[in-house]
Amino acid sequence: MQNKKIVVTGGAGFLGSHLVSHLIEKGNNVTILDDFSHGKELHLKKLEKNPNLKVIKGDVSRLEDVKKAFENCQIVFHLAVLDLRQSIKEPQRVNDVIVNGTLNCLSVSRNNNIELFVNCSSSETFGSARYIPMDEKHPLFPETPYAASKVAQDMYTFSFGRTYGLPWTTVRPFNMYGPHSHWQEFRGELIPKMIVRAMNKKPLVIFGEGNQTRDFIYVEDAAKGILDVVNSKSCISNSVNICTSKETSIRKIAELICHEFSLDPDVYIQKQAPRPGDVMRHLGDNSKFKQITGYTPKTTIEEGIRKTVAWFKSLPFTPEELLKQEVLRSWE
Repeated sequence: MQNKKIVVTGGAGFLGSHLVSHLIEKGNNVTILDDFSHGKELHLKKLEKNPNLKVIKGDVSRLEDVKKAFENCQIVFHLAVLDLRQSIKEPQRVNDVIVNGTLNCLSVSRNNNIELFVNCSSSETFGSARYIPMDEKHPLFPETPYAASKVAQDMYTFSFGRTYGLPWTTVRPFNMYGPHSHWQEFRGELIPKMIVRAMNKKPLVIFGEGNQTRDFIYVEDAAKGILDVVNSKSCISNSVNICTSKETSIRKIAELICHEFSLDPDVYIQKQAPRPGDVMRHLGDNSKFKQITGYTPKTTIEEGIRKTVAWFKSLPFTPEELLKQEVLRSWE
């Protein structure tokens, strides 16, 4: 994918900022549409003077913002989202952004006759695993307002393909981590929150015994994998899991982070009551991903944690300043 006019909604966010970097490296002209509620200008600092990047501050739930950003574009990467924890607090707002925002993006894409609409879904649409590993045929069983909104997003994307002939592909990343991940307030994610606490020599809290497992994929691997999927002709009208097919326990994650900071896990890992509705196993099947692209995620969990720690240490904040923005029980 080269020399294309591309829009990335949510392009200043966690995954979006990595995708934007790769797209610009390939010589594409990229427009970001982001309201900067989750995305950060800091994520785009290395690109801020690049003539091939245009940033529009706007909201996908506002049709006029979408029309402005999508003008003359050929390909859309739709990543704009509000997160799971916010969906528990503000389900209507999350529905506005995810569902109505997707409808706006699809409608404008259809009217503009774009070449491809890349829909970024989530493994949360699967809910608790009915079988392991979860392939693309796994039933959709949304257990949170966020997941329900993402299912609606996927279904609207599919329906625009069937009804209007809009070319689409859906990519479904599993548990991503790495540079640009969120640690702040209710947006905070497991690995960055633990790293911030370790930087301040605070207990790394696990809820329950820490035996819960997840399929963690380093964000750079996810971004490269998504682009490989999109570059494949067989991606059209297809959904693809973006994952490693390897599971790691939450306890293991905490131990690896302790190791990076020379902390004793027996002292610094603290157990608290299980989180309500927590999923015990979440493991994806990446067979289709590998078949389409030939790509295998290369970053081990140990290497990925090390790189993520290095990024946090490079931020222009003291450990104490980072900790002030962290909320332990972010779902409450």
